[in-house]
Amino acid sequence: MPGKQVAVPRTVLMRLVALAAVVTALVGAGASPALAAAPTVISVSPLMGPVAGGTTVTISGSGFTNVTPGVPCPAVKFGATSAASCNVVNDTTISATTPAGASAGAVQVTVTNNTAETSTAAVNFTYVAQPVVSTLSPVTGSTSGGTTVAITGTGLLNTSSVSFGGTPATSITVQNDNLLSVTAPAHAAGAVTVTVTTPGGTSVAGAGTTYTYTLAPAPVITAVSPTSGTTSGGTVVTITGTDLLGATGVTFGGSPGTSISNVTATSLQVTTPAHAAGLVDVQVTTPSGPNVQTAASKYTYVASTLPVVTSVSPVAGPLAGGTVVTVSGTGFTGTTQVLFGGVAGTNITNVTATSLQVTTPARATAGPVDVIVTATGGTSVTSSVAKFTYASVPAVTAVTPGGGPTTGGTVVTLTGTGFTGATTVTFGGIAGTALAVASDTSLTVTTPAGTAGTADVLVTTPLGQSAVAAGAKFTYGATVPSITSLSPTSGASGTVVTISGTGFLGATSVTFGGTAGTSLTVTSNTSITVTAPAGTGTVDVVVVGPLGSSAVGTQAKFTYQGATISYTLTFRWSLVAWNGTDGMGVANALKGIETPDNAATNNVYSSVTAVFRWNGGSQKWEAFFPGSEGVPGANDFSTFSKGQAYWIATNATGSIVWTVAQG
Repeated sequence: MPGKQVAVPRTVLMRLVALAAVVTALVGAGASPALAAAPTVISVSPLMGPVAGGTTVTISGSGFTNVTPGVPCPAVKFGATSAASCNVVNDTTISATTPAGASAGAVQVTVTNNTAETSTAAVNFTYVAQPVVSTLSPVTGSTSGGTTVAITGTGLLNTSSVSFGGTPATSITVQNDNLLSVTAPAHAAGAVTVTVTTPGGTSVAGAGTTYTYTLAPAPVITAVSPTSGTTSGGTVVTITGTDLLGATGVTFGGSPGTSISNVTATSLQVTTPAHAAGLVDVQVTTPSGPNVQTAASKYTYVASTLPVVTSVSPVAGPLAGGTVVTVSGTGFTGTTQVLFGGVAGTNITNVTATSLQVTTPARATAGPVDVIVTATGGTSVTSSVAKFTYASVPAVTAVTPGGGPTTGGTVVTLTGTGFTGATTVTFGGIAGTALAVASDTSLTVTTPAGTAGTADVLVTTPLGQSAVAAGAKFTYGATVPSITSLSPTSGASGTVVTISGTGFLGATSVTFGGTAGTSLTVTSNTSITVTAPAGTGTVDVVVVGPLGSSAVGTQAKFTYQGATISYTLTFRWSLVAWNGTDGMGVANALKGIETPDNAATNNVYSSVTAVFRWNGGSQKWEAFFPGSEGVPGANDFSTFSKGQAYWIATNATGSIVWTVAQG
């Protein structure tokens, strides 16, 4: 009730006073309650492990400070199951041991702090079933290894290793969860257990997990290359044969070779030791024993000598390289390099002390280069016989001059490609003289005597002979052409014109106003036929021969005539649609007068009495009367209009043909 005082028990009052003091102290100190951050899981590593559990997993994230560690560890769960143990390393890292899983598959990893806040990010850990090996195929193989074995079973998808009796297999290829293939390693003879390891663990021995190693046959040597080397050793030798895999040693006359490498069942490489000169046995030893000595398992030690090149065959080849060259000489034992103009050849084979074969490299420019051999005894020196010429198959594009007397003696320059190393130039099959190659693209030669006419000019080099070509011609008896007449002297484009004159042998073209005619045929030294190209007006006709061009003259003119159209005019009236030259005078058209003159047109002037047309604009007929051109007012029009219809009256009995130039 208002104004009424209530008595507070002494014990309650004392508690209130104490609480007030605590609050005052906290406020005075600036303190506030601490709130722990909810845990967050960002990643786990590793991401998978066996269903049996026991995998140590690092959990990364945040808010782990208030997570309670333990054994087991309810604060960390894999799915619905608590971790077997956990240790909080710091606020961002927890180390936990996985519990056993209910089955294979992915489960969510969660972390709960001591205020019951649980991470929500879906980060998973995958339980993987223990792999099971069911069958092997094949179940046996050589002790030298190398056999491809197919393994079937379950849980094989994430295979990390395969063991044959404790020795790791190589070249593991996982096909799917039930199949993988591996290469068996070398191993002592006997039966071994094959196991597969995945994140789910390691498979156990079973009925189908046994693989038996059998002793391989003794090695056999079928070839040694090179077959000889210097007494100082150091030659890398390739040994080919069978059952060489697992080689434990190679000896040359009882002395062990070094650096055994690239060992397969059919070949290996080894470096020869030093040895006295002479023929020695080569012996390869494997777990199955040494090879039996044959003629193929021999190697000859020779004293070191400086290599000398005495010949190269062939002596020339294309710029693209790829020519297999046989180099002959001495001191080639242990050859390591053959240079062509400073560039190394490839595929050095068939090396003996006196011969080898090598493939030429490509080169940008034509010409001779030095061939240098580097062998055990050193490097050969340059010489006139140690040369190889790069060139291309010759091609002739021009001969200057293109003609000369039948007595020969004309100095001719040939232009083209691939002339390097040229040995002969023939004119109609007869060799020229005084051949001089200036470069790969130019040479000079003096013509031999020949018969009148055009001869093919061919160049021969070590790579072959040039092909017959339009630009590779020489005309014997050629003179500067001269035109005396044309027939016909006028016509449309496409007219076949016969040209008469002299010096036509070897003629290469005929031009009409500078444009080359087509279908040129030189019928003799005095006659040519050619088809006129397109053109207009009167043009000069010029014959181009090996020694020059004909002169321009009135006798060498050709007049182009335009296309024509013909109308048939009948007595009394004819209707004509004008397709002649637009704007042409009516009188000139009737008289067949064209500019330039066209011999194909004709004169019907005297047969036409009147020409009428209808003027649509003024709605009246208009007329033209031949013979009244100069009479004022006598005619309504004086020119033809293209596309206009005309009525033409004639006095001729019967029909006449009227041909005009087509516009």
